[in-house]
Amino acid sequence: MKLNLLPTSVSQQGWTTGAIVTSVLLVVVSALASAGLILGSRANLDSARNDALQYQQGAADALATSQQADAQIQQVAVIDRHLKLAEAMRKHNSAYTTLYDDLFPYIPAYFRLETITADPVSPTQASVTMTGYLQSFSQYADMSIALWKIPGVVSVSRAGYTLDRANVPPLSELDQDGRPIRDGEEPLPTDPFERMNALIERAGSAPSGFQNTGNFGSSETRVRGAMPGFSAVTYSIVIDRELQTPDPRATITSGGGAGAAPGGAAPAAPGGFRPGGPPPGTTVPGATGIDAAGANARPEDDR
Repeated sequence: MKLNLLPTSVSQQGWTTGAIVTSVLLVVVSALASAGLILGSRANLDSARNDALQYQQGAADALATSQQADAQIQQVAVIDRHLKLAEAMRKHNSAYTTLYDDLFPYIPAYFRLETITADPVSPTQASVTMTGYLQSFSQYADMSIALWKIPGVVSVSRAGYTLDRANVPPLSELDQDGRPIRDGEEPLPTDPFERMNALIERAGSAPSGFQNTGNFGSSETRVRGAMPGFSAVTYSIVIDRELQTPDPRATITSGGGAGAAPGGAAPAAPGGFRPGGPPPGTTVPGATGIDAAGANARPEDDR
């Protein structure tokens, strides 16, 4: 058996001495590290200051050049704005004629065009209204299909066609066959002799001679209306096309661009092309028909 008769303070004295030595070493190492960091930071700061001084003159020269360029731009801003306005107005001179040239190839030959007008409805869309004459209901339907083929068309509406076809009347004691008749005509008798007399009487009361229908046959005017059996119709389309007129006053006074932008462009005056007929916007007689209020016409409506 081994007994430790020494006091506890004697055994801990060695540990205390080691801790003191370790602490002193840590303090010395920390001081040396701090000194190294301080010296390195000062060296980096001096280097950054030298670099800043080196590029300071170049930055000052660039700033001076930029300020000079801004001053030059301010001096020519008015001239540039006016040039852009003049260019926009020059381009707009052909906006309507270009639109009509793009539309004419899609208008069928059986549609006799009388007037065509265009108006801007927004900065990116325009409304085109065409009046003219066609003969049959199938042409009335096919015309809508042809207009839907125009690139950029958003909607197509139509009005004015009047149905002029024979209908079968109800059977009566006089007419047991149900022969088709047109509106305003009396039913023909079933008896052959009575029917012949009715036809003779109808022919005797029919208009004769030169009727001047639609001003055809008259040399006094070049305006020709609807021929017998034809209807005066109106088609309206909305197409994606920039048609607004540049606004010189708003452009010059506000300093805005010369383009037809919202707030900088006023509604354009209607532009129209008349191959013959009343002035643009004139109501075409007989513009009432099977379409209620010119509702949108789509190809499937006439199938």
